[in-house]
Amino acid sequence: MVTVEYMVRAALRRDTVMSRAMLRACGVPVPRAFPRPGSIVEAGAYAGLTECFANHGSPMDGRA
Repeated sequence: MVTVEYMVRAALRRDTVMSRAMLRACGVPVPRAFPRPGSIVEAGAYAGLTECFANHGSPMDGRA
C-alpha cells in the first residue's frame, strides 16, 4: 500500500492537473513556486512521447 506521504512527495515533483488534484485531495496546499505553463522543462520529462505518437501504419492496412 502506498502511503499518503509518498503520494504527496510524488505530486510535488511535477506541476500537472493530476498532481495539483492529488495535493488538494491530501489536504496539502498547492505551492505557487511551480514554473509557469509553457516554461522550459527538463529534457527527460517527455521521454518516450514520440513513440506514443509515431505513425507505424494504419490499422486498416491489414484488412483482407
